[in-house]
Amino acid sequence: MEQTATINTAQQAFDHLAKGWATGDFQPYIDMLSDDVSFWLPVGKQRSQPFAYEGKQQIIARLQARTETGDRLTLSSPDRITSNNTTVTFEFESQGTIANQPFKGRNAISLDVTGDKISAVREYFGDID
Repeated sequence: MEQTATINTAQQAFDHLAKGWATGDFQPYIDMLSDDVSFWLPVGKQRSQPFAYEGKQQIIARLQARTETGDRLTLSSPDRITSNNTTVTFEFESQGTIANQPFKGRNAISLDVTGDKISAVREYFGDID
């Protein structure tokens, strides 16, 4: 895939994710995930070992749980984007509420793109349990 197409697909997914965090409606983001998408979050209670989901259904369940608990974040526009032909990493600020606690942080998210779908997600959001 051409690098420009990879960046455009990842940017669309990032925009949908940001809107999902702000509104609780993650469906447009979910629609961009491949059925075999993997998710990795190297923080929180799992600091000594990666926290991972395999497959779209586990990610959907995680996002639904975030919505049901009222977690909301505002993601700034990325101020740094790095990429190659398959992966795009966005660096940005976020603030809001996670688990009824204020959250503010400098974050990064890497999205692997396969065709027009996101096939892997790696989030670096600081200490979110």
